[in-house]
Amino acid sequence: MWLLDRHVALFSGSLRTLLRRESDRRRCAGSPYAWLFQPYMGEELVALTCCVTPTGSSPVISLAAIVFNQQRILTSQAFVLTLGTPGQADNASLRRHRLLWQAGEITAPSSGNLSALVEFIGNRPVVGWQLDQRIGALNALLSARLNFELPNAQVDVAKLHQRQLRRVHPEVDAPSSFAQALACWQVPAMGAAQGILGEATASALLYMRLQRVMAEAI
Repeated sequence: MWLLDRHVALFSGSLRTLLRRESDRRRCAGSPYAWLFQPYMGEELVALTCCVTPTGSSPVISLAAIVFNQQRILTSQAFVLTLGTPGQADNASLRRHRLLWQAGEITAPSSGNLSALVEFIGNRPVVGWQLDQRIGALNALLSARLNFELPNAQVDVAKLHQRQLRRVHPEVDAPSSFAQALACWQVPAMGAAQGILGEATASALLYMRLQRVMAEAI
């Protein structure tokens, strides 16, 4: 975990976010979720990907979370879910969402399935591409149903990629898309074959690759 600790500045941690997390922690102090706010002391992380498609009155959210460590991705430990309003019109946007992300049946968000998600993630750090932009809709659901947002330390792989590329090639503009970043560091893109789970897996692989590059530079 030492490499992660060296890059604590890459965690999403604005003053507003930190104040909100502290407020959530106090609110949940006597609840079954209190342990989620405790510091994590292990070696595992969770790669998280969320894809949101607006459809009428409420969005459809497909998400995938997968556990990994510095050596390997634990493919047997994955959580995949599509949240929305069952019976939503199967319009063009929804069909495209299902095709692109290999989304399964839509499940109505509930305290039960959202609780299962946060308990799967636990208090492990969360890693993902452009996390701040990607998990807003999920946090809104968590806040409405469980009364708190994801409290985990979060590492934005996009920021990690940009920082490392500037260090190695200061004359090169950092590619802005996820696919370009994967190609830049020769990480296989798995999204086309596995949808939302493939993107979560690729996020974990990109993080692992960047950590190795940084370790070699020491």
